Amino acid sequence: MRSYNKYYSLLVLLLIFTQLSFAQTYNDDETNEETIIKSDIELSKKIFSNFGIGTATNPRNSQITGNSLFLTQIGEFNSASIITETNASEISISQNGDVNNVDLTYVANTATANLEQNGNYNIINDFVINENADISLDLTQDGDGLIFVREGANGLTKSLKFRQTEASPTLIIRSN
Repeated sequence: MRSYNKYYSLLVLLLIFTQLSFAQTYNDDETNEETIIKSDIELSKKIFSNFGIGTATNPRNSQITGNSLFLTQIGEFNSASIITETNASEISISQNGDVNNVDLTYVANTATANLEQNGNYNIINDFVINENADISLDLTQDGDGLIFVREGANGLTKSLKFRQTEASPTLIIRSN
């Protein structure tokens, strides 16, 4: 009987140590998934920066009050369609050339846009629906047949600034 108790006790101790050796420690700090997401955003910002695309928050969004639109069209058959539902917006469009098109749809907290089309047959479509977002687009198109499309905005794409040339004739940005 004593030998069974001894073996039984040894077996119980062995099971306890085995269970402890497979235990896992949980760290309440930042999870790996959050760290990966933050590093992906930083990498994406660096990639955009290498292509001359700025993603820094535009300070004008915090300074504007009311809604204003400035439109200059020099050329023939240029068109602009601007639909906004914002607390404050400041939109400036300059079209220098023929058959240029700007189509903006913004549902956001604030929106700023400084758009310039120099050339012919250029297209800008900017479609953002995010009631809490402060969005910004500073875009200059230099050349002919350039196409820019942004559908949606997230932390990385809510504020963009760059110059588009014939070296990058089509640029499409889709964000959640």
